[in-house]
Amino acid sequence: MKFKFPLQKVLEHRKVKENLAQKDFQDAMMLLTKENEILAQMEEDKSAAHNRTGVLAQQGGVQGPAFSQIHDFLRGQEIRLQRQKQKIQEIEKLVESKREILRQSVLEYKIMEKMRENKFEEYRHERLAQDQKENDEQSILRFKAVKE
Repeated sequence: MKFKFPLQKVLEHRKVKENLAQKDFQDAMMLLTKENEILAQMEEDKSAAHNRTGVLAQQGGVQGPAFSQIHDFLRGQEIRLQRQKQKIQEIEKLVESKREILRQSVLEYKIMEKMRENKFEEYRHERLAQDQKENDEQSILRFKAVKE
């Protein structure tokens, strides 16, 4: 007699659910990483504009239009940086919710897996007891056959 877990379909369903939650979490993490890279690039652009201002100031001469253009860029960049930071905060909330869903899915699967292991141990003990009983019966029958 082979071991058959009565809730095998539920176990498989929970494993699929865990895998999907893992994929969703990884997708959210990739999105967060991408948005953080965009933020870093924006900050680099801002720093480069500040450096450019310093270079123009050292050169001297008529640099008014260039300063004005850099100033406008820096104001716009500050607005874009704030929006990007808000976007990252929203994505971080999404990542946390996906992490919680994944954690719950893993927990549900582990519970079912542990239940399956416990049922298998019960089956194994019952099977060993049954085999021992059969062996005892055969020994008794052999002993009776030898005596007769």
